[in-house]
Amino acid sequence: MRCLTSACRRPQLKCDPGGTPTIERRADPMSEYSIGIDDHYAWANLVSVTTSGPNDVLLDKRRVELLDQQLTASPYHHETLQMRLTGAEKLVRDVKTSANKRAKLALSSLIGELAPAKRRGIAIRVPPLPDLPATVAEVHANTWIMNRADGMIYHQALTQAAARLNLRVFYFEKDNVLELAAQARGKTARDLQRQRSCCCLRRCDLRARIRRALETQDTTAKGPRVARCPARFFICGSTALRPRALRPQVKRGP
Repeated sequence: MRCLTSACRRPQLKCDPGGTPTIERRADPMSEYSIGIDDHYAWANLVSVTTSGPNDVLLDKRRVELLDQQLTASPYHHETLQMRLTGAEKLVRDVKTSANKRAKLALSSLIGELAPAKRRGIAIRVPPLPDLPATVAEVHANTWIMNRADGMIYHQALTQAAARLNLRVFYFEKDNVLELAAQARGKTARDLQRQRSCCCLRRCDLRARIRRALETQDTTAKGPRVARCPARFFICGSTALRPRALRPQVKRGP
């Protein structure tokens, strides 16, 4: 996969009537692209890809938030367990409303920035549930459903937003998506995995170079020359580079 490097296709900086700078993305008006979605609790990654000959061309990639900050990301599995049914139903409705609004805004903004390129549809994993039960009580009555209901909120918000924007929805199984991608490219899954690993190593090397540059940029400062690396430089998805979660220590009795 390669990124667009042509000057006419790079994001262009412009100003709105109020003088605020905004980004204008330009894509080939004859190109057709699809949006790959990796959905999570309350957020998702959107990757827009078109084809240019035998190669995939990356048009855009971004992370979008699917929930207002004051709301909880997992209402079914946590907060509603200790709430009365009326309050629980209201909380779930608020979460769904926020997710639906943000999902539609995220997709419509992306489509607008990539215009006049033609959008084909979205590709997203198979939904975790066939559908969400009508009430919170029905969700809590089944542990298997309750463990998947929160993720279904955001998955459903994205697919419904796509339908309202006239986007086709293509589903894939996460277990065999690598094999399907390799088959479409005329490669083996092992070759594609090796290519992905090489890209990850290059990103890790870039991150290490940036950190070394930051650590040595101020040679006059007293004390150890250790600079805090900005969050945008953590560009490798390896779990080994993520900070460990702090867990409370439980004191055990004698």
